[in-house]
Amino acid sequence: MSGIVLQASGPNALGIVRSLGRVGIPVVAVDVDAHALGLRSKYATPRTSVDPLLHPSGFVDDIEAIGRTLASTGVLYATHDEALSAIGPSEERLRRVVHVPWSPWLVMSRVLDKAHQHAVARSIGFPVPETIDPTSDADIEAAIRALRFPMILKPRNAPEFRRKFRTQVFEANTPDELRRAWEDAAAYDPQLSEVIPGGDDALWTLGSYRNREGQPLASFTGRKLRQWPPRFGTARAAESRWDPDLAARCHLLLDALEFHGISQVEVKRDPRDGRDYLIEVNPRSWLWIGLATAVGVNLPQAAYLDAIGRPIVRPDGHRDGVRWTLLAKHLVAGAREVRRGEWSARALAQTLRPPIMDGVLDLRDPRPALSQYRRMLRRG
Repeated sequence: MSGIVLQASGPNALGIVRSLGRVGIPVVAVDVDAHALGLRSKYATPRTSVDPLLHPSGFVDDIEAIGRTLASTGVLYATHDEALSAIGPSEERLRRVVHVPWSPWLVMSRVLDKAHQHAVARSIGFPVPETIDPTSDADIEAAIRALRFPMILKPRNAPEFRRKFRTQVFEANTPDELRRAWEDAAAYDPQLSEVIPGGDDALWTLGSYRNREGQPLASFTGRKLRQWPPRFGTARAAESRWDPDLAARCHLLLDALEFHGISQVEVKRDPRDGRDYLIEVNPRSWLWIGLATAVGVNLPQAAYLDAIGRPIVRPDGHRDGVRWTLLAKHLVAGAREVRRGEWSARALAQTLRPPIMDGVLDLRDPRPALSQYRRMLRRG
């Protein structure tokens, strides 16, 4: 039985491929790009598909065809929301040929909605930033009077927003900036939220795998150290830090969402009151999932074993202080930020202290990094 990793273009997918391959589980890596990083791994059998955002029905056809070629039933792994949204309406068809180890579409479609996440969080007393769901220019003007700057506009569930604008959010520091951001974001049904203060290192994560009954079979916690771009980007440096209280609170939220599968719950620890405010729930794997495996919490393996009827429950807790980076990006961006006075050399050095791993470069599986570096050189 194989793991089938969907949209295998980056460190997220590569972390899953290696987590499965190194414990002897065969892997099929699937991407629209035949040269995607996950397809270059020695642990993966490469396959291509159409783009799930542009051709969702064709993407499902491709997965079904791949599933039918396998000697035994494969286990799906989604790395991006596009795959979840494409699969959801056709999941019953796919479940006949592959294991789909996450919540059924009736639940998943709600979990993907950031407004639903916040509503459920509020209902159980989980802190959320001050947020509104604007539908008109009048709502924006009311927010200017009622909320505090800076604010962010973020789609409730619109992968096409990130692809079009190459950012996850629009930040506004003034009323005019907010009005301009609203002009671009309005078509994507966004939320408008106040920004929780604090640096990138205030962003904490619970990563877990939960079975169909909602039982956590494996849990990891850690925090980002630096993002690209800073403040509202994706991790380029992170570290493992076991926080049992955070894990317990986040699992209560996942209980309320009725979620099962691999997920990331991201919160921001507010320096004003010490509370953890919900940023978002990603009902799938996340960029630095490979760090969880490195410290002893192999979430892809837990999902696989549960899917084939051999579940294991991993005791809580794991190794602390292991750092994960995307060195090619982190060193260049960090040096620029130090030169511009946006970050200190000491802070940069702290993120590079051993023990440390890279999300792409691994001497045991060098081809993905070599492919990445060749692309970087060609771009100049």
